[in-house]
Amino acid sequence: MDKLGLIILAGGLSTRMGQPKALLSWVGGESLISHALRKGLDADVHDILISIGDDEQLGHAIQTHIIDTLSNDEQEKVSIVRDSIERCGPLGGLYSTLAVGPSPAYAVMAVDMPFMEMDLYFDWLYQVDHNDWNAIIPYGDRDKVEPMAGIYRTHIASLIQSVLVGEDMSLHHALDVIGHVEHVDASDYTWELSNINRFEDYQWARALAENEFRRVPLISVVASKRKTGKTTVVTRLVSELQRVGLSVGVVKSDKHGFHMDHEGTDTDLAYKAGANAVAIAGPNETAIRIRTKEQSSLYDLTQHMPVDIVILETRSQGIAPIIEVTQEGHTEELISDAMDRVATIEIDKLDQDVPELVRHIQEMMRCLHGRRYC
Repeated sequence: MDKLGLIILAGGLSTRMGQPKALLSWVGGESLISHALRKGLDADVHDILISIGDDEQLGHAIQTHIIDTLSNDEQEKVSIVRDSIERCGPLGGLYSTLAVGPSPAYAVMAVDMPFMEMDLYFDWLYQVDHNDWNAIIPYGDRDKVEPMAGIYRTHIASLIQSVLVGEDMSLHHALDVIGHVEHVDASDYTWELSNINRFEDYQWARALAENEFRRVPLISVVASKRKTGKTTVVTRLVSELQRVGLSVGVVKSDKHGFHMDHEGTDTDLAYKAGANAVAIAGPNETAIRIRTKEQSSLYDLTQHMPVDIVILETRSQGIAPIIEVTQEGHTEELISDAMDRVATIEIDKLDQDVPELVRHIQEMMRCLHGRRYC
């Protein structure tokens, strides 16, 4: 359809998150709402409607935020819509936006689906080879229907209004009332259809987004003090990640200098003679020693390692996503930003914390692999 609009559902109560999801920060200096907006604008949709529920304060905050992030031409495409019927959840937001939308149909994107892509909506439109539909709804893994990521005709607003006066105001019930619903297979897009409901989900979603365009994914291990147990955590992680099939590199910062070669070896003598770099290749390992004028970029080092993932061990120069190591009862001394920190590990609870951490890292790596090569 040449006039497909976009509805961004941003009016949830966010009770499990504890703060409005729409204004949470995202990678690249964006927020979740500006991230969703950018997708719609880049896809050149006809118009964008932001559903903010009936929270006037949230609506004002979002409006102020998007005015600061959009050009004048972009602002003309975007409208903020408050629910015309209070406390009706996402169905109320869908009704209120469809009732005023100028486009014949709208793709619906929940603001807490940061990996959803506009291309998917256009693909689903092409998959339906007729025009006799009121809604196109994807179903994901285990045939779970995902109405929060569907496409809806504007003219069904009156049908949705009839649902809102009943006892069951769920989107799933509304689909039964709407009729003429086409379902499309989206089982290969589990991550795209996933919501981030808890703060932990949000932290790991950001970790995935941070690593998505890196040549080599990385995770940092930091601590506020020396002798906290960073190296213990790193070696344990290396062992556990290797055990589940991931090759792991480690980069460590050392402000006091170090010596990696044996005194009197051929490479050591060549280095002391003034060679800018020396390398030695054995049957099972390779070592390169390079003379630098200043400390090398830790990030650059991580990106040149031939491994699946790199662990960066550093006192305070962590690069997101970050694991912070602390002693029991010292969480008030954390130095990393909560938005970047995916885990806090108390060194005395290593056996308890590491398995869950490894599970999350495995899931991140699976998602990265799927998004890069699918």
